[in-house]
Amino acid sequence: MKIEEVQSTSRMQRIAAHTHVKGLGLNAQGVAAQSAAGLVGQEAAREAAGIAVELIRSKKMAGRALLLTGAPGTGKTALSLAVSHELGSRVPFCPMVGSEVYSSEVKKTEVLMENFRRAIGLRIREMKEVYEGEVTELTPEEAENPLGGYGKTITHVVVGLKTTKGTKHLKLDPSIYESLQREKVIV
Repeated sequence: MKIEEVQSTSRMQRIAAHTHVKGLGLNAQGVAAQSAAGLVGQEAAREAAGIAVELIRSKKMAGRALLLTGAPGTGKTALSLAVSHELGSRVPFCPMVGSEVYSSEVKKTEVLMENFRRAIGLRIREMKEVYEGEVTELTPEEAENPLGGYGKTITHVVVGLKTTKGTKHLKLDPSIYESLQREKVIV
């Protein structure tokens, strides 16, 4: 007897919250229908969002934000998604959850900056070079304080390394010097 798994002929698609929302559901005059584009009700809010969309399209809302407030379940996220759809595919929709921001694992500013980067489509790739060897030189270069006053500030630090491939001299940021002092690195 041969047993085979029968595959479904229907297409598999991920279903998430608000996948039914396709736009604000406004007619040419900006009036909302009771049920259109995946949204039901909230006609006044949809019409107000339509005004905001027109202001954004006419570039009269540059540098300004749109704040939606209300109790849970009143349609803030659905309305935001509808505005994003109305503005076109080049406007990303990046939902955020409050517990994500107030997490104890990551700083609030870091979470917000990551979401801003995602919203504007910015990808940051960090290149790191690792040098391994024996420290042969550790010289802080000082200059007059650029803010005025007395004293000098460290502009950069010269670190000499002896590696298996030879010697290398690196001119590094003053913050590196501070961390080297904290780690009690000596020549």
